[in-house]
Amino acid sequence: MSPASESSLTEPVKTPLTEKVAGEATSGGLRRTVQFPRTGSLFLALLARPWVDPLCLWGFRRVLPASRAWAAAAASSTSLEGFARQLGLFGLPPRLRGKLNTTHRLRLLSKAAQTRWAEIAFEGAEGDLAAAERERKQTAQSYLANRFRYLSFAKKYKVSAVRYRTPTPDFAIDALGQVLADPEALFQLPDPLPQVERSKSVDHGDVIEYWLRFESAGVGDDPADTAYAHIYEPKQHAGPLSSFFFAHGLAMETEMMVDGPRSFLNMARVGMRIVLPDGPGHNRRCKPGLYGGESFLTEPPISGIQHFVRAAREYAAMITWCRAQGPGRVSLGGVSLGALSAQVAASRWRYWPAEARPDALFLVTTTARVSALPLESSLGHMADIDNEVRRHGWKPEHFAALESITDASAEPPLDPARIVLLVGTRDDVTPAAGGHELAARWRVPKENLFVRDRGHFSAAIGLGVDPAPFARMFNILTH
Repeated sequence: MSPASESSLTEPVKTPLTEKVAGEATSGGLRRTVQFPRTGSLFLALLARPWVDPLCLWGFRRVLPASRAWAAAAASSTSLEGFARQLGLFGLPPRLRGKLNTTHRLRLLSKAAQTRWAEIAFEGAEGDLAAAERERKQTAQSYLANRFRYLSFAKKYKVSAVRYRTPTPDFAIDALGQVLADPEALFQLPDPLPQVERSKSVDHGDVIEYWLRFESAGVGDDPADTAYAHIYEPKQHAGPLSSFFFAHGLAMETEMMVDGPRSFLNMARVGMRIVLPDGPGHNRRCKPGLYGGESFLTEPPISGIQHFVRAAREYAAMITWCRAQGPGRVSLGGVSLGALSAQVAASRWRYWPAEARPDALFLVTTTARVSALPLESSLGHMADIDNEVRRHGWKPEHFAALESITDASAEPPLDPARIVLLVGTRDDVTPAAGGHELAARWRVPKENLFVRDRGHFSAAIGLGVDPAPFARMFNILTH
């Protein structure tokens, strides 16, 4: 296979219709949910139905192994031998070199665009930031979409969904022994908090767009890196400006897509600062040799705990920055993994100063029983996490030993009147029973609890056609 031409490398990768629909549901659909008020999209209304949930899981089942192969290719540059070693394979055909070469070139183009964007946004270089942002997204999307080129390869060679390094329960629980006695200590904040840097702005008329970045200290064997957040902020607002944090789900990388997350701009127009954090191991923060979100899964359950600790500390730094901008209230939350991360932070912030804590929580498709997800989540089953941990000796009682670190606190972390929760009754990714348990444990009032006859993905997509939870949080923040 001959290498692709330089001009062809930024062209969108065409995918089969089934993958395209699944992708729209899992990424594009979630990207559109955040428009506020109601979008009125017929297509979105069709996606916001329970039929889409098994399709999304089917899409993940196909795409994650392809993503694993793609990430291995990216880490191997153009070396076929290195690619084979990354995947534990032997005797791969030489024709794959062309595929590796294309992935390598796409990665370099994306990296160069990211570097140029950072130079203009943060480092004082001359240039059009809006144009640099478009180029960054275009090259990033082309690079990420290249994973679809590995669908048939991953299926043929039975590539696993995740590069697992699973510890035994004895090792993991022993390593966490001291933490289990005082789990809040694990979530203590660095002193001082990292200095948050603000980028130049892009002017959208009534809204400005900018980014934050700061150094995020490592946790355990997870090394330090740079954390980012994408901000939309109205120019004019009545009274103090509230901040609404919306953290993304697992493997959802709309920050690297051409059309996302621009729909949050509409939400900013109603009078809120919208804060969209890049989760650890996602978007610009994807680690070499891994795809976005894989770092959360690689070493269950240790890698998940490291993710929660790191995300919590980053939220604290950004909340503190928001408070320094003015007296507006702050809401912390997100969807799926983003909601779980916010919930874990809220359950373990006993040692945090008041200025690092939010005033409200906005949780979409979450569960009180975070520790049980490796065995109970349908997404975990799809990625073979349940069988992986069982092969290494994990049993339900071992995960139960971690409840004090990851599960929802027995008492609400703030006034229940300032907690908004959305539960999908058919959700089996973050099981609905755990969502209802959280609502009861934290005494979420009826007017703040939104229960929908949808699954995990359709419930989140449904926010685009029924934004009542957003409206409720807006009222809480502004009254």
